[in-house]
This record gives sequence, structure tokens and C-alpha cells, in this order.
Amino acid sequence: MSLAHGNINRAYIASLHLGHVKCNPSYGIKHVIQNVKDQTGYDVPYQKAWYSLKMAREIVYGTWESSVQKLPAYLGAIQKYNPGTIVEWKHKGFQASTGKYVMGYVFWAFKPCIDGFQFCRNVISVDGTHLYTKYKYKLLIAAAMDGNQQVLPLAFAVVDEETYPSWKWFLQQLSRHIIRGRRGMCLISDRHGGLIKAVREGSLLASWLRISIKKVQPHYGRDKEQDVKAFAYLDAINKEKWTASHDGGWRCGILTTNMSECINGVLKGARRLPVSALVEITLERTVHYFHVRAMKGKKMLQNNQLWTDFACKMFISWQTKAVEHTVTKYSHAQQSASVVTRRQGRHGMNTHVVKIANRECSCGKWNQFGIPCSHAQKVCGAYNISAASMVKDYYDVMAYNNTYSKHFEPVQSEDYWDDPNFQLVHDPTIRTVTRPGRNQTTRIHNEMDWRQTRARQEAQQQQGDSSIQENVP
Repeated sequence: MSLAHGNINRAYIASLHLGHVKCNPSYGIKHVIQNVKDQTGYDVPYQKAWYSLKMAREIVYGTWESSVQKLPAYLGAIQKYNPGTIVEWKHKGFQASTGKYVMGYVFWAFKPCIDGFQFCRNVISVDGTHLYTKYKYKLLIAAAMDGNQQVLPLAFAVVDEETYPSWKWFLQQLSRHIIRGRRGMCLISDRHGGLIKAVREGSLLASWLRISIKKVQPHYGRDKEQDVKAFAYLDAINKEKWTASHDGGWRCGILTTNMSECINGVLKGARRLPVSALVEITLERTVHYFHVRAMKGKKMLQNNQLWTDFACKMFISWQTKAVEHTVTKYSHAQQSASVVTRRQGRHGMNTHVVKIANRECSCGKWNQFGIPCSHAQKVCGAYNISAASMVKDYYDVMAYNNTYSKHFEPVQSEDYWDDPNFQLVHDPTIRTVTRPGRNQTTRIHNEMDWRQTRARQEAQQQQGDSSIQENVP
């Protein structure tokens, strides 16, 4: 049998995959090749599969140009059926000849997410990522974390580049529509230059700018003797910027930008789609989050839980450890005491100082997570104080249910949309420069990644078994 067939053209292949593309934005070229093979018995060249998939996506989602034109009406429809949803625009210019605005920045935040954030901790993670389209745009994401250690998407924006003006504009919208004067906020980022400048010079947020721990995490576990430069690098950084034990509890145990990166990962397939389809998928994924978590919250209430599953697990775990501690009471005024942990082999017999009145323990975990650690629970028992009363409010089951109590309304078909008060066109000047070969879809690895890769390779060589790869971090 021939490996190719002349009648299996791009249009035919595209027609086979319309449903797949609609249901799964991550549907890729390898899936097209395999599906054609399964259905027809013929192989299809990679290039033909690429063009066929592109055609299928354009049939389902439209082109980038048509999607930009559709965007004002679609975002207006979301606002119409979900009142309180925020949409902000910053146009790049105005075409007098056509009477249309050139797309610059667009920001959107769904009303249920805005309302739910008030029941979460005072931490927001922000991050930016590429859109894999022929036009060089970036997606900015802001996310929070609920009381069950789950990511709550807060806001999105499409901008031309990650620069000081774009980050400043994004943070202005975030401050105006999401934070709304809420004090004591902590902003976690990957320290992009434009973002840092926007925070420092713009005075936009009454918050702390933290360095993401992922930039220093590969240095963990090194001794001074093993790598003096690594130790000097870490030691030179203000410890409140990257350690949980020195940050005063501002980050609530959240050390990295994993919240926004989690949303980024969920949207990875959608980042190949036109902008209106991207907005639609952010809506669909967020609706799914709210539905699943609202059901989970009801189950927690039915189980008569005081706190979320995450908080219950942590509290009970530390409660079990507290039984083995030894406590010595000191000041009744401060309700302070020293706690000695039980010896376990070569470990244990550590002394920690607990001050219940200040809600602090020298181990730092109480301040970090907002849940009394095992040492604090032991001292609470010694002073006949309820440790359960000192768990942070955002872990409360009612707070969790309130986070997801608001609902979304479906957006009706285009026939029911209102006409926007302006027309939008794309900016062709920011088109991605084409080059031979396949476009890069992941970031370029740096020296930290290379070290981890070498560690895996060395471990494989030592074991002499390729299966070890699954067990090496």
C-alpha cells in the first residue's frame, strides 16, 4: 500500500478534525497524522498535516484578523450576560481612513472571580507568556490561591510586549478593579524588569515585591564548600525576598509564581488560537473551576468540616506530632513556652519558642501557613487554649464556599450580541518574523536547567537502567 494518497488533501484532512480541534485546543500535528493513519490507512506528510490543522483551526475559530474584529462584540456580550465583568482597552492608534482602532492592550476579569478574591489570602501572583500565533502578542495573567490551596484566576490581558508600559497598565487595572484599596497585599513575580519598574516607580500597590524562589531553588542543598559562589549569591539577597522563614508571613507559604504558571499551563493549547477564542477558553476553564469547586465546598459542609481539606490535613498532621513534644511554660501574660521535640534517631531534640499572644513560633510554620504548628498546638493545650480558633479565616469552609458562590451565565449566540461602539483591527507591524523550521514553543533552557539535566543523566549512567529517569527529579 502506498504511504500517501493524492485525494487525501488539506481540505479533507481538515474536515476530519473539526470536532477534535473544537473540543481540544491542544490537538496537535502528531494527533492529525495518527488519526489520518487510523481512519484511512495512509500516512500524511508533516507539512500537509500542519497546514490541514491550521485550516481546521481557522474554520472553527476564525483567523487572527477576524478574531480581533470580533473581540469587542464578544467581550461586550460577556459583560452583558455576566454584569460586573471588567473589560478595559488601550488602543494603539486610530485609522482615520477606516474609522477603526488598532489593537493595543485589552484586559478582562470575570465578576465571580473578583468577588471570590475577597475570601482568599492577600497574595497575587503575576506572570507573562507568549501567544503562539503569527502575531507577536503576550498574555499577562494574575492569579490568587483559595483556602484549599487551589488556583483562582483573577485577570488576563493581551499586550504586544512585556515592557514597563504594558506591566504598568496591567497593574493599574489590577489595582483598580481587583485589589480595590485592599491593604497588605503581596505581589509574587518572576522579577521581569518592566514589572519591577512599574511597581517601584508607579507606586501602584501597597504591597511587597518578592523574588520568585524558582530562580534560586536549584542552589538548595549545596554546602558552602561545594559551591562558594552559589552560597554567596543566595547570601547577598535579602532573605525576606526569597525565604519563608524571614518574610514575616506576607506570602502565606506561597513562594513561587506557580499559581499564574498553573493557569499558563492549562491555557497552553489555547495560546495557539486567535484572541477571541483565547478569551472564550479562559471563560470556559474558569466556569469549570467554579462548578467543580462549588461541588467540593458543598461536600465539605456536608461532612461538617471546620476548614478546607488542605487545612484539615495539615492541622491534624501537626496535632499528631504535638503529642510527642515536651512543653515548659514561661510567661502567662504572653502565654509563652518552650517546646522540645522527641528524638528520632539522629534527629529531634530541637527547642522551639512559642508565644501564643503574638501567634508566633520560632519554627516559622505558624506564621507561614496561618495554621498553628505542632509546637503551637502543644502550648495551646498547656494553657487550655483552643488551637482551632487560631486557624486563619481563609481556611474556613464557609470562606471557601463563598469564594465560589457566585455563578456565571452562558453567553448566547452572536445574533443576540450588541454592536460595540468601536471597531478594532490588528496591528500588522508586530507580526512575528518568520524563519525556517518549526517555531519554538517552550522557553530556552538556562544553566540551571542544564545542571538538572546533567544530574538526571549521571543518575541514569550510575544505575544502568533507563527506567530510572522516572524517579530522578
